Amino acid sequence: MYKYLFLFACIMRVGTLFAQTDTSTGNKILPEVVVTATRNEQLLSKVPVPVTVITKQQLQSMGAVLLQQVLAEQTGLFITSNHGTGVQMQGLEAEYTLVLLDGEPMIGRTAGTFDLSRIVVSNIERIEIIKGPVSSLYGSDALAGVINIITSNNKQQGITSIGGRYGSNNTYTLDGNTRIPYRNGSFSANISTYNSDGYTLGDNATAPTVSPFKTYTAQSRWQQDWSPKWHTILSGRYYEQRYNSYFADTKGRVDDIGKEKDMNASWQVSHTPGKNFRQVLRLYYSRYSTEEDMHYQQDKSVYDASFFKQQYIKPEYQTDWQLNAQHQLTGGVGYVHESLEATRYDDKMAFNTGYVFLQENWKPTEAWNILIGGRFDTHNQYPSQFSPKISVAYNITPKWRILGAVGRGYRAPDFRQLYLHFNNAAVGYTVAGTKLAADILKEMEQKGQIKQVKIDPAQMKDLDAESSWSYNLGIQGTTFSNTGVKVNFFYNDVKNLIDTRVIAVKTNDAAVYSYVNLKSITTSGVEVELSQPIGKYWQLSGGYQYLRSRDNDLFKEVKNGEVYTKDAVTGETRELRKSEYFGLFNRSHHSGNLKIAYIHPRLGIDANARLLYRSKYGFTDENGNNTPDLKSEFVPGYATVNLAAAKTLFSRQLRVQATLENLFNYTDPQHISTMPGRVYSLGLTWNFYHTVNKQ
Repeated sequence: MYKYLFLFACIMRVGTLFAQTDTSTGNKILPEVVVTATRNEQLLSKVPVPVTVITKQQLQSMGAVLLQQVLAEQTGLFITSNHGTGVQMQGLEAEYTLVLLDGEPMIGRTAGTFDLSRIVVSNIERIEIIKGPVSSLYGSDALAGVINIITSNNKQQGITSIGGRYGSNNTYTLDGNTRIPYRNGSFSANISTYNSDGYTLGDNATAPTVSPFKTYTAQSRWQQDWSPKWHTILSGRYYEQRYNSYFADTKGRVDDIGKEKDMNASWQVSHTPGKNFRQVLRLYYSRYSTEEDMHYQQDKSVYDASFFKQQYIKPEYQTDWQLNAQHQLTGGVGYVHESLEATRYDDKMAFNTGYVFLQENWKPTEAWNILIGGRFDTHNQYPSQFSPKISVAYNITPKWRILGAVGRGYRAPDFRQLYLHFNNAAVGYTVAGTKLAADILKEMEQKGQIKQVKIDPAQMKDLDAESSWSYNLGIQGTTFSNTGVKVNFFYNDVKNLIDTRVIAVKTNDAAVYSYVNLKSITTSGVEVELSQPIGKYWQLSGGYQYLRSRDNDLFKEVKNGEVYTKDAVTGETRELRKSEYFGLFNRSHHSGNLKIAYIHPRLGIDANARLLYRSKYGFTDENGNNTPDLKSEFVPGYATVNLAAAKTLFSRQLRVQATLENLFNYTDPQHISTMPGRVYSLGLTWNFYHTVNKQ
């Protein structure tokens, strides 16, 4: 019912390459405008923070279907698999990166991870990636950075396209897109379906690695200029996924059937009374839900059933005021109401947040661009937060500039960490949010279910928000041979890290878990990106990241000789040496990519090859010392090669593309579930170009 009302509201008006910028023939660089870094339009070449822009041309050249395929090939980003496919940025896990769709937050995080597989790329115009905290503008979850998926543009060319792709594992997609510009506005819509039989890695697997699934996405956007001063945007999106899986239990096979829905709608009104002043009112609503039913296959008896429903409502007002040529003020105020109902929560939960932000963009001379800003958030469940940030860019020459930024980021405790009440019937453990831990443990003690209390929950403090101070310093420019260069050094110091701890042991020897603010961690490193045009039609580019990460409390114990390991030669227990401390789990010290593209617009040919490398990283802790140090605790380093080639025909109306991912068929069933091996696909897209209706 929701989806039909929602789509009707949005559709009712219908009747009335591998560098970070687009390139054309001759590799002429076109100016690129970005909005995510400052909440208003600025040239990419001027914005004083590290920004990566992925254009529609790049998305098409890759032949990607899902968002994680695109992000996996970007320097400094790692795709992780933990309750969904997330992205690690600057050594910080997926829960610290905010994912936006047309500037609005996507909800429905499981264990803190927003599952990137929910986003298809067929209607994406560009992706903007900001590395480093952006809590000064966007609040919680932007501690590591922001990924903004932008589906609209200001192009005046009308186009309707129909496409499909078929590939390995009986995977196929069907897409329909249309953009209808007219005299005072435009309408765009997209409908897509993505289906697959999934795959199973390993010879003795008792369940599919990725289950068979079917997904549907519908999205529309209506933009209208009512006058030179008034402009509105109405947009909406509906997503649904159904999957059918199974797993083995001691009593027999269990069928697992699930459904996931995601709906969001937004309305934006902008008023520009003069060339130096603009105000915008945004209203945003999002609803995310899941249902899961598990039955024994033999007798259809219930193994488990669960549901999850989350709603998010946000009104926001923003104003941009150009005081003079040197000063621009951006300010805003907003409110967020977030509610949750789920099987694993005793009651309906609600969060309420109020916030205000202010930013000064100061350009004292043509060479300088300075951003100073901050955001203050109040919350009904944790202490208020203030997140300041200053960013500076200085043009050394017309082709070279340096950038520096210092900022504070934060991430609020989520519903799970505060109010979760979960008992795993199969394994026997219990997880209790900090707000409920004392009462749950007391009830279990009265029932005689507790053997030992390790941490008295009455002594546990209320969770504070995780916070960080981040520092970025970089240089960007172009050499005499037109080589594009980007170098960025980063350092993140995270405090009040929320960690899982055993607070009690049950009589069945299973644990009772809760959450505490315990550790502080640091991540640091450098990213280098190079791009080089070769002749008229070739483009070579590459990137490298060196990353170090550290659990500061644990590293102190290592230096004091309080952490032990087993000697690989003698087999005896000994102290872990400081030089042997590797860092946090799931972080590689080295990663890189190398890409070569051939684009010939006149012949309608584009082809590319991409080499991706990741060095070894810690995966598990077999000896209980909380750090990877044994060879068996690491995932070996690996490299993959992806290929794509396309040809346009019939005056650019038909595009035919073939892709080959993971050319050398690398798999690691034990550690990497997101890599199915060699994958082929063939896609066709037919474009219909139509003129603008001026009436």
